[in-house]
Amino acid sequence: MTALRLFPVLLLHICFLPWSEAGERTRQKPNVLILMTDDMSRHCVTATGGRQSLTPHIDAIAARGTVMENVVHQGGFSGAICTCSRAMILTGRPLWSVTPDNLTYAGPAQLNTDDELFPELFRRSGWQTFATGKWHNGNAALLKSFDHAEAITGGMLPFNSRDRGGARDNAIEIGMRNPDCIRITADRKTEKHSTQGWSTDVFYDAAESFLDSSWDRDRPFLMYVSTNAPHDPRHVPDDILQRFSNVHEPPSFLPRHPFDNGDMKVRDEMVYKPPHTPEVVRRERAIYLAMCAQIDDRVGRLTAKLHQMGELDNTIVVFTSDHGLAAGEHGLLGKQNLYDGSWRVPMIFAGPGIPVGQRRTGLAYLHGVLTTLTHFAGLEAPDYSQPFDFSGTILGQDEGQGTVFGAYMPNVKVPKGVRAVRRDNMKLLMYTHSGRRQLFDVAADPWETNDLIGDPAFAEAASELSDSLAEWMSTAGDPLAKN
Repeated sequence: MTALRLFPVLLLHICFLPWSEAGERTRQKPNVLILMTDDMSRHCVTATGGRQSLTPHIDAIAARGTVMENVVHQGGFSGAICTCSRAMILTGRPLWSVTPDNLTYAGPAQLNTDDELFPELFRRSGWQTFATGKWHNGNAALLKSFDHAEAITGGMLPFNSRDRGGARDNAIEIGMRNPDCIRITADRKTEKHSTQGWSTDVFYDAAESFLDSSWDRDRPFLMYVSTNAPHDPRHVPDDILQRFSNVHEPPSFLPRHPFDNGDMKVRDEMVYKPPHTPEVVRRERAIYLAMCAQIDDRVGRLTAKLHQMGELDNTIVVFTSDHGLAAGEHGLLGKQNLYDGSWRVPMIFAGPGIPVGQRRTGLAYLHGVLTTLTHFAGLEAPDYSQPFDFSGTILGQDEGQGTVFGAYMPNVKVPKGVRAVRRDNMKLLMYTHSGRRQLFDVAADPWETNDLIGDPAFAEAASELSDSLAEWMSTAGDPLAKN
């Protein structure tokens, strides 16, 4: 790495020392900065397990905080996993109860609930709330949650650059530049506005502008900065792509998935129809990692600004994603599966009250962010969200969830999809349309290439996990539970 490339890393480690009493302000409530991404696997961030990633600024946040290594989203009931995942984050509820009367894409995509959403809770409690970037949960939820919102997009950006290959469908081959957005107006309505530039820059520019011109410094802020990147099409400035000249395919690479997983033709899988060549996967993973590096560049600029303003030491920073992505793992491209590349997410907490330089291996759910964040901010979360709190795991006081579960189905009217259960290092997948099972030891086999389901030595583990999964499906409200 050249001296020029090292400079931002050195600057961050010099300037951004561990949280200290010297950084405390007279204002007692901490600021909150939530950095959300779309489709970002934990392999995209060096601090959370990436081997080919280049994310020095996100890594610097991790060095000043705690990395949760085993956080999973609970799943989805349409191909748009992000709508369910983000609705769970907003409400703190698990999958089948987030919109219990509307288990379709429209339920979370137009989230209309009596639950107090987590930015709404902070807003009621005195924080000035701001959002920019991908939302995908509808205008009603947006208006409930934020005092200010600028450069808000829906789930996917409009077509502007045809990708190489793919499905030749403008609805699929979307772009990452010049997004049409909405904002919240002074009279509490939404209005459309146009933007120019790469979407990641547009969103982070809006965040910096809020700090410069709209933030009332007598109040703590909650900023929700959410990129559409690195969602496909993988579209990034050439100068950033040049950093990734030697990306290889993942250890779990296959030209195609070896069996029908229940949703083989969902849009994500049709962007590049199988069989996939190593060359295509290498290229797509290089662009994917470059999009994450572009996010990292802007994370560094935003955290440097907060440092210069004297606010970083009094800011809880959360970095995460709504889900991961296969991107060539197991012969798949999308996130409509429950292999670890798609199921597990990067999760970093840093700031006041959070241990410095720690890693936790306890299991946790992504939607536990609500209760965990309110704990560190000194607020009371709803009772129903308390079982998912992982603040104790971050603090080293407990070992996390004993068992975690996941579910994906393309449509609740179709009995297809996959369910997952993990306890300790053993993980079982069950495909609902066929009854096929897979069993992995994710500690010994982190890329899930050695299926143990037929091994007599693991028959008891498979049976116990299958029983736990059936019980969870029955008690959690899974529409495919056998009653």
